[in-house]
Amino acid sequence: MRNLALKISTISMVLLLLAGVSFAQETGTRTKIKDQIQLKDQDQLKDQDQLKDQTQLKDQDQLKDQIHLKDKVQLKDQTQLQDQTLLKDQNQVKDQKQLRVQDQVKEQSQLKQQNREKFHNSLTEDQIGILENREMAQNQKRKAFMNSLTEQQRNMLMENQELHQQQRNEFRNNTASKEQNRTMMQNRGNDGTSTGQKRNGQR
Repeated sequence: MRNLALKISTISMVLLLLAGVSFAQETGTRTKIKDQIQLKDQDQLKDQDQLKDQTQLKDQDQLKDQIHLKDKVQLKDQTQLQDQTLLKDQNQVKDQKQLRVQDQVKEQSQLKQQNREKFHNSLTEDQIGILENREMAQNQKRKAFMNSLTEQQRNMLMENQELHQQQRNEFRNNTASKEQNRTMMQNRGNDGTSTGQKRNGQR
C-alpha cells in the first residue's frame, strides 16, 4: 500500500510537472505571438506614418508649384497690363498731338488762303497783264512780275512761302514721329517678350 501511494504520488507530481511545463510553453508561445503581433502593428504604423509624410511632402510640392504658377501668371498679367496702359497713354498723347497738328495746319491753311486772296486783290492791272501775257517766256514773265511788286506784296509772298514751308516741315516731322513710334512699339514688344521669358526663367 505504501508503494502504491508513493507511486501514485510520483505520477501526480510528474503530471503536475508536465502540466506546468506545457502551460509555460503555451504561455511562452502566446507571449511570442503577442510580441510578433505588436512588432507587426508597429511596422504597419511606421509604414502608415511614412506614407503620410510622403503624401504631405507631395501635397506641399504641389502647393509650391501652384503658387509658383500663380505668381508667373500674375507677373505676366501685370506686364501685359503695364504694356496696355503704356500703349493707351502713348495713343492718347499721339491723338492729342495729331489734333494739335491738324488745328495748326487748318489755321495755317486758312491764313494762307487769306494772304493769297489779299495778294490777288492787291494786284494792279499792269501786274495782271504781265501774268496773262502769252508772248513773254516764263522766266521773263516771272522776272517782270517780281520787279513790279511793291514792298507790301513781297512781304505777303514771303509770308505765304514761310507758311508753306512750315506745313511741309510739320508734315515731315509728323511722318517721322509716326515711324519712330511704330519702331519703338515694335522694339517694346520684342523687349517685353524677352523680358517676360527672362523673368519666367529666373523664377
